[in-house]
Order: sequence, then C-alpha cells, then structure tokens
Amino acid sequence: MKIYKVKKTVVQKQPLPKIFIVIAFDICSSSNIIEGLTLTDNVRRFEHFLATIQKWLIEERPSTSLDIYKFTGDGWILLLPDNIEGNAIVSFLAGLCTIFKKEFSKQIEPYLDNVPSITGITIGIDKGPLIEMLLLQREYVGRAINVACRLQSAVGDKGGPPSYKALISNQVYNQYFRGSCKFQAYKAERSLKNILDGKRYGCHKIDFMQRKMILPIGKKLIRRK
Repeated sequence: MKIYKVKKTVVQKQPLPKIFIVIAFDICSSSNIIEGLTLTDNVRRFEHFLATIQKWLIEERPSTSLDIYKFTGDGWILLLPDNIEGNAIVSFLAGLCTIFKKEFSKQIEPYLDNVPSITGITIGIDKGPLIEMLLLQREYVGRAINVACRLQSAVGDKGGPPSYKALISNQVYNQYFRGSCKFQAYKAERSLKNILDGKRYGCHKIDFMQRKMILPIGKKLIRRK
C-alpha cells in the first residue's frame, strides 16, 4: 500500500488596509495653460514647472512622512499618515499653495499671451483605509481616494473662484483642522457622484489665501460656500 504525502498549502497573508489622509489636488485651467504655452512654443516650461512642484513635495517628506502616491496629469494624489498633527497638515497645504502661486507667476505667466481668469489649485481631502496592491506599479484602492477626488472636483461648484480652496470631509476637519486652522473655514455640502448615492455630503471649505478675520462685536461674516 502506497503512502502519499500531502503537500501543505501555503496561504499568503493579504496585506491589511492602512489608514491614510488622502489629499487630491488639481491645477486650475490646465488645458488652457498647455494650449497657451504650445501656441507660444513654450510647452516644455510646463514640464519644468511641474518638476519644481514635485521637488518641493519631495523636500516636504521628512517633516510630514508624505507619500507622493500618483501624478494624475494635472495634479497629484498624496498620502499622509493618520498620526500627523493638524498644524503640520495646515502648514503643508499653506506652503503648497504659496509655492504654486509663486512659481506659476514666475515660470508660466510670462510665457502666456492670455493668462486664464482662474489659476491655482483646488484640493480635496478625506481619510480612510486603503489597500495596497501591485499591478503594473504600486496602487491603492479605497473609498477615501474616491471621496478626496470627488471633493476636489466639487470645490468650484459654489462660492466664487475655486483657486487655492479645499473641500475637506467633516471627519478630517473635526480631527485635524478644528482649532488648528488659521485660515477661513466654512461649513459646506456637496452632491458627489457615486458617493452616498448622490445624497448631500457634509464637508468644510477652507480658503488658503484668506486668513481668519477678527470681526468687531455685532458684525457677521458673509459666508460663500
């Protein structure tokens, strides 16, 4: 009677989801900017400009543990650890807006015959578990990425020019921004495609070009969300 050895099946452990703060930001009027630079034979200057922004992001890694996850063609998706302090996030976002505005005026505006009426960046932020996987390259899957990208796209739906403004999910705002943000913040709501079946999504809007104002007693701030 033959005795057959049964091979042990090795079950590979699936990576556990990790909690990240997801920041998605896009460049306003990027198509018009590229078109304008192409017409003046200066399109390579857009490449140099993007390289300057990426260099700044890389330099921010040591102080924020920033993961520069993905370049989207006209912006980036960034990941921050969930144990970061709120002040560090606010300082990072304010710095991002400042460096973008400075370098855009220096590297891009002089080479456009017509500067778009809206320039700058729009930002969306959420937090949640992401699953890392390896396809052709490292990828992440998770609702927080979807929400952050939808919030970024919805910044300009209301409230005037969207430049240098962010929509931030309520959970992120309450945990990291409330009490530590020195910029003007407003309660807001948006309908986000494929999120909560299109129901109104509660969030906060922050303008990183407008610092908080101390108003005289009896005066109210007119809010544009």
